[in-house]
Amino acid sequence: MNQEDSKSSLADTVVGLAGRYRDRVALVQGARRLSYEGLAAESARIAHELRSHGVAAGDQVGIALRDSIDNMTALFALWMLDAVAVPIDFRTRAEERGRLVGEFDLALMLEDRDLGAGDYSSLVWDGAFAERVARQPSDVPAPTTADLHPAVVSLTSGTTARPLGIVMSHRTLLLRGLGYGLESDYPMAARFLNAYPLSFSASRHHTLGHLLRGATVLFHPPTFGAGELAERVLREQVTFLFAVPATVSALLDVAGEGAVPFFPELKMLYCGGSGMAPEEKRRAWRRLTPGFVHCFSSSVSGTVSILSGDDVVERPDTEGRVMPTVRVEIIGGDERAVPAGEVGAMRVRSHGMAETLYRGRDREGGDRIRDGWAYTGDLARLSEDGFLTVVGRTSDLIIRGGANVHPAEVEGAIARRAGVRDVAVVGYPDPALGEEIAAFVVTDGSIGEADLSAHCRIELQPDKRPRRFILVDALPRNANGKVLRTDLRTRL
Repeated sequence: MNQEDSKSSLADTVVGLAGRYRDRVALVQGARRLSYEGLAAESARIAHELRSHGVAAGDQVGIALRDSIDNMTALFALWMLDAVAVPIDFRTRAEERGRLVGEFDLALMLEDRDLGAGDYSSLVWDGAFAERVARQPSDVPAPTTADLHPAVVSLTSGTTARPLGIVMSHRTLLLRGLGYGLESDYPMAARFLNAYPLSFSASRHHTLGHLLRGATVLFHPPTFGAGELAERVLREQVTFLFAVPATVSALLDVAGEGAVPFFPELKMLYCGGSGMAPEEKRRAWRRLTPGFVHCFSSSVSGTVSILSGDDVVERPDTEGRVMPTVRVEIIGGDERAVPAGEVGAMRVRSHGMAETLYRGRDREGGDRIRDGWAYTGDLARLSEDGFLTVVGRTSDLIIRGGANVHPAEVEGAIARRAGVRDVAVVGYPDPALGEEIAAFVVTDGSIGEADLSAHCRIELQPDKRPRRFILVDALPRNANGKVLRTDLRTRL
């Protein structure tokens, strides 16, 4: 699976960072701290230990570790061996790991606990492993091949089907990390509080992006309450925080009302991973920090657009301006670009797009790479002045009586009703119209189904009004904050 002509890898980058920043603290987790020099040396020792277990150039190795510092040193160690990292959520069960080993041809699974699985090759990262690593030399292993293999096979979140493998080279990962900030003031030498597992690609890419800028990355336990997270941001004078929209909404609840930003030291609150209601974006910009930004990105394309600054107030119904290094086309069924403002399927070309999908496995209505374009599986429109608006997934489109209904449009209308805290719209079978519309709504308790129905009669034309409103305490979401629409359809 050799992918690139470049002879320089991210292993070389971590060595260069060690030479530049030396004893500056790079990673913090609990009482454990690792400097930039320590990060390079520890990664090298791990690389020697992995080589002693037979890991070689081109081998694909799963990383299923809870400790985020160990995750990062494992990544760099594998890259020092020109092996391919396959990050895996540490919460996956043994049988699921076994399936992933088979689907993605993993030579080895790095685990921090013995799950008793006998159907795949496992190396347990325990105290004995750490002792063996400590005895290894700290010099970077000499490369054994002339050409580089890919850096990562990144697994998609898989909300509706088996995960896909997004194959990315060292150059692509480097460009994604360096690309942050082209449309916003991404800080140098930040204090970045990372509260999500490194199996989540956005969490991993922001960590790499900040290391490239000489930052200190503080890892927060991935199971947390919003109050606890807010307290640490304030206590440790964090200057950069990445969060999914559900976390931002919870932070707004903690902040309450006030005239000044709740996080005075926070230079950037970078939000992404799923859509967000326009008014929630405005509130985050006003109440949490004027450095709030919301991005649209996908695993296959990288970051496509950024909503920041005054645009958050003036254009919150969009995903922001398309990045200057990204080309976006909105196309119809004939693969031709549609006029500005019309809805169609989105495809992207950028320096940060993935090289391929593992073994060519893709989804017709989802992530694909065709003829040099990355197809994100989203329906969107692009304005004359370069603002992108995503109206839903191709697979989520509701066809009611022959008319196309985009869930995001209906969700946006419902979200404008006072008392609505969260909403997701899905289609379900109907014998007369083909599909009908249902809205799952989280409220503050002040409104009911009748209020929502009356609101939609004002906000939406008849063929876009939900037939059913289901009040729920919370929407089902995966670890990345994306709504599990398949679960909602199952309830219907």
